[in-house]
Amino acid sequence: MSILKNAIESIQTGVEDYERTDARKSASAVRNIFAGLLLLYKEKLCRPSPDYDKELLIKQNIHPTVNENGEIIFKGKGHKTVDVQNIKERFSNLNVNTDWRRFDDIKKVRNDLEHYYTEKQQMPSEKLLPNHFC
Repeated sequence: MSILKNAIESIQTGVEDYERTDARKSASAVRNIFAGLLLLYKEKLCRPSPDYDKELLIKQNIHPTVNENGEIIFKGKGHKTVDVQNIKERFSNLNVNTDWRRFDDIKKVRNDLEHYYTEKQQMPSEKLLPNHFC
C-alpha cells in the first residue's frame, strides 16, 4: 500500500467514524484523521525526494555519503520516519505552506484523548479538516 492510499483510507475511516452517533467513534475519528493528515504530509515530502530514494525526506535520520561517481548524496538511515516537528521544519525549509493552526487543534484533541481526556464532545466538520494541506 502506498503512503497516499494509506492516508486516504485513514481519513475516509475517520470521516465514517465521525458521522456515527456512537461517542466512542468520535475518538476513533480524531485518531484516524490525525494519522491520515500525517501520512498526507509525509506523501508531500516524498514527492520532492530525489529519484534515487523517493522516501528520503521522510526519513528521520539523513546522512551525507559519496556515491560511486564521487558525488555527495544523502541517504536515509534506519526505518524511523519524521515526526510532526520534523515535518514542520522540512515544510518550512522547502517553502511548503499549510494551516498548522488547524492541524495543531486536531493534534491537541488527539493528544488529550490518548494521554488524558477531552472536554470536546464534537468538532464542527468544517473545522476538523484543513482545507489545504499539500
